[in-house]
Amino acid sequence: MASEKVLYLVRHAQAEPAREGTDDAIRPLRREGREGTIVAAQGLRRLGVRCDVVLSSPLKRARETAYLLSTSIGGEVREHAALAPGGSPQELAVSLAEYSEASALFLVGHEPDMSRLASWLLVGDEARLQVPFYPGQVAAIEVASIPPRVPGLLRWFATQHQLVLIGS
Repeated sequence: MASEKVLYLVRHAQAEPAREGTDDAIRPLRREGREGTIVAAQGLRRLGVRCDVVLSSPLKRARETAYLLSTSIGGEVREHAALAPGGSPQELAVSLAEYSEASALFLVGHEPDMSRLASWLLVGDEARLQVPFYPGQVAAIEVASIPPRVPGLLRWFATQHQLVLIGS
């Protein structure tokens, strides 16, 4: 693929367990999630990953992950409503139009949304590929343009543990 545009899809790091009667939107990262993200971000930096903007779901655990990543990879963190749980990959893609000049965007969100987005970006169908994202996992998908038009090219897919090993 001739393009140099990359979307980095990230599932937020390990969060505190959901508790009945509390607002899921304010659920924070666990200490282990924060620490793992800091070292994984160093791994991303060692791999030469940089970005223009880090877009985050409005939920606290995703925003925390986005800020921790940006300390190593750069990029301004912006809350992006289309990354909230339950959105469609197509609507998210359209919402990226204002970033058409960017060469690298980080999209920090949730499951199953990241899996559905990866499938849609790679094969044009959000349900065709089973691409599970575990906490802190990152996929680098090269796209021809932003907003993306399918299909994209999977450059790499790494767990947080693999990125921690690279970063430590």
